Amino acid sequence: MAIEHNSIGAGEIHEPKGAATALSGQMYVSDGAGSGAWGTHYTHGIEDYNHAGGALTPSAGVKTKVLNDGLGAFTNTAYKIPGRADVWVPASNHFDWAAAGLVLGDSVDMRFDFTVTTSGSNDDIIIGLDIGVGSAGPYSLEVNRREWRVGGTYAYTTYYGIYMGDTNTLNFPTEVTITAGTAGDTIQCNGWYVRTTPQLPVVA
Repeated sequence: MAIEHNSIGAGEIHEPKGAATALSGQMYVSDGAGSGAWGTHYTHGIEDYNHAGGALTPSAGVKTKVLNDGLGAFTNTAYKIPGRADVWVPASNHFDWAAAGLVLGDSVDMRFDFTVTTSGSNDDIIIGLDIGVGSAGPYSLEVNRREWRVGGTYAYTTYYGIYMGDTNTLNFPTEVTITAGTAGDTIQCNGWYVRTTPQLPVVA
């Protein structure tokens, strides 16, 4: 005789399929074909790229591509989403979102860290992003503009976020740029921290 689930006693209810071998913290995910598997859900990944190279001295008013060799002692990619590649490509000094495993709908948060030595008073520095480089629809975003009234050396740290809303953004390089308001400024890239957040949790 069939027994309805709501009539099964507590002592007779079994654990979900595969629970006996699943690791602590894992969740069961359907494969859409009548089955599924247990795995760890990742909702974000963290990467930090520390530059060990020299500073830039850009010409006044000229947007200049920022270099980050990723060779600094504080570079850390141990906490990116398992199975994904690094988002930053030091050999070409750009972000490669698609090659790193991001898809449309994913988002990225970044913290940029520079040390700026201005050559005089009332000087401004602009951090920017060139996105979709080489695509049919490239575009640029101003991440932050900061002005110093007195010449000197300053820490310049700022946060910014973008999302993979189209194939230009996803499939083509994103470059970091600096524009100095005055000739003779020295800009040291210390590096950047990147957090990638998938629209849907990644199971690994």
